[in-house]
Amino acid sequence: MKRMDGRILVGGSAKPPKEVTVYQTMTVQLLIDTETNCIVETNFNLLSPLTQACLEELVNGYCLNDSLEPLFKEIKEKICLSTTGALIRAIKNAVERYKERALNLD
Repeated sequence: MKRMDGRILVGGSAKPPKEVTVYQTMTVQLLIDTETNCIVETNFNLLSPLTQACLEELVNGYCLNDSLEPLFKEIKEKICLSTTGALIRAIKNAVERYKERALNLD
């Protein structure tokens, strides 16, 4: 099976707080299984491999058939960075893009 078989790659972005000068935009890419609506892989434009790994652990496997609020609550509880809010907004933006795409395919 190829990585993209039955999957779609979507991206989302959000502006970080003004005091964060390292990033102009926070971006996320989500690889989503279109049959299960579950996130298979993620990538964030982060400098820290540790932050990337922690976010992957929280986000990968999450099913978009469920409310995003439990995921965002867990991210807020476990990722205490100045960019956490922007990362959540970027995820939300990517999921909205996925849902719009899914509606257009029906």
